[in-house]
Amino acid sequence: MKKLLFIAASVLFFSCVSKPIPIPGDRQKTINNIYAEYMNIADIYYSLEKYDKALQYYKLSMQNSNLYWAAYYKVAKTYAVQSNWEEALPMYRTLLRRDKENDSLKASVAYIYAMTGDLKKAERAYKELIYLQPDNHEYLENLIAVYFAKKQYEDGKNYLDVLIEKFPDSENIAKFKDFIKSIDDEAAVEVPLEEDLQPDFETSIFEEELENQD
Repeated sequence: MKKLLFIAASVLFFSCVSKPIPIPGDRQKTINNIYAEYMNIADIYYSLEKYDKALQYYKLSMQNSNLYWAAYYKVAKTYAVQSNWEEALPMYRTLLRRDKENDSLKASVAYIYAMTGDLKKAERAYKELIYLQPDNHEYLENLIAVYFAKKQYEDGKNYLDVLIEKFPDSENIAKFKDFIKSIDDEAAVEVPLEEDLQPDFETSIFEEELENQD
């Protein structure tokens, strides 16, 4: 009887040492690596401008909780690059709800307003961004472009004067001047910086946007 027990114990012991013993957390680490690889593949497709494939792998990455929000942001960005504003706007709105002070997200929302032809909202958004970041020339340039798109040429010219004064090295000054020449309008009237760059709104356009339902 003792001999049988010894043989059985030997077999069991041999079986245990002959098979790899699972390391705690090792499986989850492998799974995380797989999703991280999905993200890497998506980034490669994005860099190659193969946006549909990038979206496919970003969405796979979103299945991992650790990568969800990073992948979510990249999905929103990819939709924007594809000019799929209908998909992009609610995603940026969600991101802005999570990070209400993020001016980069606000700028993305403002850009979507402009590109979808919601120029009134775009005007308000860029004015607010200029107030928040007066040293960002891109916001000022985009506001000028919005005014020209609205055919509010005088307003566009006024802000162009501001751009020339504050950012004389802007590469877009010449383009704006060429546009003004093409419309053959009157010279812009000077607007005091301190007065005109103050926000002319009581509530934030971005706070209003966050009230929308996705």
